[in-house]
Amino acid sequence: MVTTTAPNLALFEKQKAWALGWIINLIAGELVPPSDDEPGISPNPAQELEDLLAQRIDFYLGQDSKLTQFIGGWKRVWGPFVYLARPPFNKYATNAIYVAQQGNKYVVGVAGTNPKSLQNWLIEDLYVSVLADWAEYADIKPDFPAKISMGTKIGLDNLLRPHPGSSTTIVDFFKNLLAETQAGEKIEILVTGASLGGALSPVLALALHEKKSTWDPKNQATLKVVTFAGPTPGNYYFAERYRLKLGNNTTRVWNSLDIVPHAWKPELLSQIPSLYEAQIPSNPLIEKFVKIGQLLSVGRYYTHVERLTPALEGTLRPIEQTPETSSKQVELDVQLSALKSALATENVSVSDIDIKGLLQFLAQAKQQHIDAYFDLLEFPSEVTKFIINSEQLPPDLRFQEADQEAIESVVSKLLEYSANPDVDE
Repeated sequence: MVTTTAPNLALFEKQKAWALGWIINLIAGELVPPSDDEPGISPNPAQELEDLLAQRIDFYLGQDSKLTQFIGGWKRVWGPFVYLARPPFNKYATNAIYVAQQGNKYVVGVAGTNPKSLQNWLIEDLYVSVLADWAEYADIKPDFPAKISMGTKIGLDNLLRPHPGSSTTIVDFFKNLLAETQAGEKIEILVTGASLGGALSPVLALALHEKKSTWDPKNQATLKVVTFAGPTPGNYYFAERYRLKLGNNTTRVWNSLDIVPHAWKPELLSQIPSLYEAQIPSNPLIEKFVKIGQLLSVGRYYTHVERLTPALEGTLRPIEQTPETSSKQVELDVQLSALKSALATENVSVSDIDIKGLLQFLAQAKQQHIDAYFDLLEFPSEVTKFIINSEQLPPDLRFQEADQEAIESVVSKLLEYSANPDVDE
């Protein structure tokens, strides 16, 4: 395996950023707790999810944990803040953010796409056909039309919201922290995230930078960014504005075989169908979704922040052949059923081989988008296992079983969206 590291950050610093950014995702897939008053919805669902997520984060950052032994001691000092979308998208967490501290260093972890959240899939990830002006967040109005996708804007606004319980925001946290910091004392703030968090973390960092005078009037804080596996958050002028303000303090990490960083630049999107050709031939379904992505993004001039950063060279990973009696096969059968039903309504004729190929493609894509980064960043196998295996958690903090209804809903809604991509917030 060939590993290439970006020139402006040591491998160990990337490992710390990946790990501290990864653990904010530990609420993904967790169904909102039920309520006796209103079946299916808790009276304070965000708070319950936050409490559970806080316990999980604290477990992984515990004094004797394998993660702490690897990256050093860190403690959670703000959050997590879990944002739930409006009904009917409020069954699962939409966005989450927290802050960890080690001495004068602070890491802001931004959650990635929750695979169960329709709000994440349909809006924050795929709402790219409409652009929003960056001027709303800028300290000085841009000379050129810097814009971000509407989905990115919605995610950013969620991250900047006041916490319903404490009424504080991430800006309030650092403002209060610096108000109590002695004159001349410096702190470092690193903003990080993967996937959707890889798009939102640089945007959040730039929003903080633009308004820095309001929360850091003595200029005691240095902002840094490490972004992993993210799609393009905005257009060329946004990327240029970002480069001028935070480019020197930013490290972008992406895997050459990860489909997510190939969005939303048309030339990169066109590479997706053949990415795994040695293992999985392209088929009409993969090409269909890529063409939809190209149509959504055409003319928007989407450009990566730090676009010249070379990719880590990924390698194809073996896809597990699951016995028909396993729970994984049940999940695949649900997905197959949802795909066939949705495609039938669109009068799209595809074979079972095409559908099977799509699911194999998605399985490889998932491996390249998550597991491969632990290898590319040279994590010790015991640390990787500790982070991603929920069996390491105490029994009362372990993850719930997958909700098959949610799996079917996500797949069918994605196909419904492919036919009619106009969505509202």
